[in-house]
Amino acid sequence: MLNRRRFFAAVPTGLALLNASSRALWAMDAPSDSVALFQVHADQHSGVIPQNVMGLSYESTQLGEPEFFSLSNKVLVKFLHTLSPHGCLRLGGNTSEFTYFKPDASVNSPAWSPQPTQPKTLTPITLEALHNLRRFLDVTGWNCIYGLNLGTGTPERAAEEAFAVTQILGSKLEYLQMGNEPNNYIRYRLRPSTWNEKYYLAEWLSFARAIVQRVPTACLAGPDMGADAAWFNLFASDAVAEMKPHIVAITDHFYAEGPPTSPESTMHNLLLNPKKIDHEISITATAGHHANLPFRMTEVNSCYSGGKPGVSNTLGSALWAGDLTLKLVASGFCGINFHGGSARQIRASLGGQMPGDTVAKSEADDSYYTPIAGSSTAGYSARPIFYGMLLAARMAGFNLIAGSFAQPQAALTAYSALSANGKVMQIAIFNKGSQPADMLLSPGKPFHVASAIRLTGPELEATSGIQFGGAPIASDGTWNPHSVESLHRSATGQFRITMPAGSAALVTLHQA
Repeated sequence: MLNRRRFFAAVPTGLALLNASSRALWAMDAPSDSVALFQVHADQHSGVIPQNVMGLSYESTQLGEPEFFSLSNKVLVKFLHTLSPHGCLRLGGNTSEFTYFKPDASVNSPAWSPQPTQPKTLTPITLEALHNLRRFLDVTGWNCIYGLNLGTGTPERAAEEAFAVTQILGSKLEYLQMGNEPNNYIRYRLRPSTWNEKYYLAEWLSFARAIVQRVPTACLAGPDMGADAAWFNLFASDAVAEMKPHIVAITDHFYAEGPPTSPESTMHNLLLNPKKIDHEISITATAGHHANLPFRMTEVNSCYSGGKPGVSNTLGSALWAGDLTLKLVASGFCGINFHGGSARQIRASLGGQMPGDTVAKSEADDSYYTPIAGSSTAGYSARPIFYGMLLAARMAGFNLIAGSFAQPQAALTAYSALSANGKVMQIAIFNKGSQPADMLLSPGKPFHVASAIRLTGPELEATSGIQFGGAPIASDGTWNPHSVESLHRSATGQFRITMPAGSAALVTLHQA
């Protein structure tokens, strides 16, 4: 993979390879009414985009296959390193409530009487799996968020597992979490109908105290659920008040659409209806600011319960993922973890069925929303959503700066960032609509050369044929972009670009 510095160093100053399919460039110096003007406010910085902003999320039961997160899974290692050299792997999900720590052969599964919609057995997590995970993290350069079992576990077992995880993962462990979406425990049949945020807080604190007693340096986070104001506010006040030295982050979950069988779970709503995410951001940011802690989206995807075929596995999901990542960062989030994995793991988390199969009228091998599909035996491939994540991840390490359109845009969004030395600017653009758009970029400070690499596909509903920088993600996880488009600079220092319908672009500007 070419990193940012090597990639743009390969492009001669002032020159770039023109994409054969690129649109004509204009020589106009002022925008017309049909041209969207994006003005960068280069003096309005809002913080550095973290190096580990991009992440993946998998079900905890994936650790029941110790070879999955291991050095032997070389292609998966390459996929993660291509996505980000410093990403964040989160282990949790519904199945985190149906695991137990098995440090040696003498430890048997805890007594378990499952409900009809719950796994018939609990999945053991062994020392082998944890040691393999550590080596996997070392070689990918990624860190880990680790989920513990609150739903069917005990404080004592959680503390023992936390000790082993902390010892083995060491500096690769970001923090521990207890419980996945505890506000849904009644629906998951993990708690009685009287369960509420106050009972949750008391139970969470009992686990936290046991863990801290066993691991005095433990770092914790929560509540690891969709933003519910009552639950978030109580956690941000009472849990943080007691455990503040140990609680290091507020964590959120979000699914844009769902269920997969709903006629309302559409591409249009995914791409062009911001009400749900704006509400989510407001609640999470309020809790984070109240607790004076960073906040992260630790589980997210397009449509809950495994995704919706024809929506979650399309070019549209790529545009949604890239746009969402940068929208969250611009709103103060420190990172994002897109949930995925095999259909077998997701079905286990849902009680044995994946609703998307009903929509597709067939049974899939992989969840419809997973960024990386396949297995070590069958081979891996990048789903369209991976491409949008890859685009957004290219901005890691840059300083986020403000920008705005001169006129409101229904389908266009853009985000800008500046390198630490101020000599390189990036602008990520997403056209989520059905019509092409002509744009004028005003960088707010002198830049003389600009180039763009594009994220494209046949149509919004396309599940294949996706490219970024004129290249697909290869089956071995590598990405070798080769199509770079030079942008025209006007006499006033602005740059023109045409955005085809259903496409995205990463524009890079240099001072010389």
